[in-house]
Amino acid sequence: MSNKVKVNFVYYDLDEELATESVWAEKENNYYRIKNIPFFAPNISYDDLISVEEDEEELFFDDIIETSGNSTLQIIIYNKNDIADITKMIEHFGCGWEGSHLEGYISVNVPKKVNYIKVKEFLDIMFDSKKLDYKEACLAHSY
Repeated sequence: MSNKVKVNFVYYDLDEELATESVWAEKENNYYRIKNIPFFAPNISYDDLISVEEDEEELFFDDIIETSGNSTLQIIIYNKNDIADITKMIEHFGCGWEGSHLEGYISVNVPKKVNYIKVKEFLDIMFDSKKLDYKEACLAHSY
C-alpha cells in the first residue's frame, strides 16, 4: 500500500492571483516528504520534509521541517524542437526533470551533489540564445 498523498501549495501566480498546486508527498512519521518536482509553487524542492494542515480532508503545506539541499528550477523552452536537446543536457548534469501539461514548460530538480554553476552557465547560454527562460524557484545551491 502506497503512502503517497497530494499536498496542496497555495501561492501567487504571475498575475498575483492566488493559485494552488498539488504535489505528491510520502508520509514520514508526523511529516511528509516531497516526491515530485513542483511546477509552480516557489520555495520547495524534491525531497524536502514538510508539515501540513488538514482542511476539509485535504492536506495543505504548513512549513518546511528539513530542506533536502536540492534546488528547483522552472524552465520554459520556446521552441518545441529544442526540448529534447535541452532536457538531455539537463540530464547530463545529473538533474531530473518533469514535463508539465504546458508544452515546453518543465520543472528541474538539481540534486544537492550537482555542481550548480555548470547548470547555471548552460541555462544562461540558452537564455542569451533566446532558447529559454528560467526561474530559480527554490535555490539551495550557492554560486
